[in-house]
This record gives sequence, structure tokens and C-alpha cells, in this order.
Amino acid sequence: MAIARRAFSLVEVVLATGLVMFALLVIFSLMPAGLASLQEANRQIVETEVFASLGAELASTPFATLDSYVTKRFPLYYDREGAELTSSSNAVFTVRCNLKNSADSGAGDLRWATVSIGFHRDPSDTTVKADRRTFLLVNRGF
Repeated sequence: MAIARRAFSLVEVVLATGLVMFALLVIFSLMPAGLASLQEANRQIVETEVFASLGAELASTPFATLDSYVTKRFPLYYDREGAELTSSSNAVFTVRCNLKNSADSGAGDLRWATVSIGFHRDPSDTTVKADRRTFLLVNRGF
């Protein structure tokens, strides 16, 4: 009585290996695009948090002291996680603020605060991407 042995042929093994290698090549080629999207999303999250906190900070600052406050407080420096730094040596984000009186306000009860965040992919990189948001500050009498 003969025992039948079943096995894969060399052609089947080569085809299967080729298909697996092709699939892995496609998956690995998509990884840089996914990582770039993740880095961009992380940058946007940090910028949104910084804009929100500075907008609230500017809105709660007494209106009469806005000029001196902005002069003393800015520029600000942040690392890639959004933690404020004391110097620009390891900064990934640089924040500046400009104040402007509103032309519509004759009594000076409105100010425009433009907050700009410059972003470096690497602190040693000289190319900068900047995002800006403008806040309308109202004199609330305090």
C-alpha cells in the first residue's frame, strides 16, 4: 500500500512568497504618508491648545495694561508637546503677538490681538510655517 504525500510545489511557494512580498511592499510604502499625517495632526492639536490658552489669557488681562503685558510676555517658546520653554534653544514653536487699535472704536474700547505661531519641524531647521489667529479684545471695565 502506497502512502500518498502531499506538498507544495516550488512554483506555488515562489508565487506565494512573491504575493506576500508585494503586499508588504505596499504596506511599507504607505507608512511615511501615515506618519506625516500623524505629525501634522499633532502640530495642529498643539497649536490649537496654545491659541486657546493665549486667547483666554489676553481676554482676562486688564485692558489698560495690554500693551505692557504683551511687551513683557512675548515672544513665547514651546516644545513639540506644547510645554512652554524659557528660551528659544530647543523651541519648536515660537509665538508672537501684535496689538492694534480697532478703527471702528472711537473710544478705544476694542483692540485686535494677532497671535502668530511659527513652527519648525526641527529646531535647527530654518524654514518656518506660521499660523495666525486674531482675537477681538473688548474693554470690560476691569
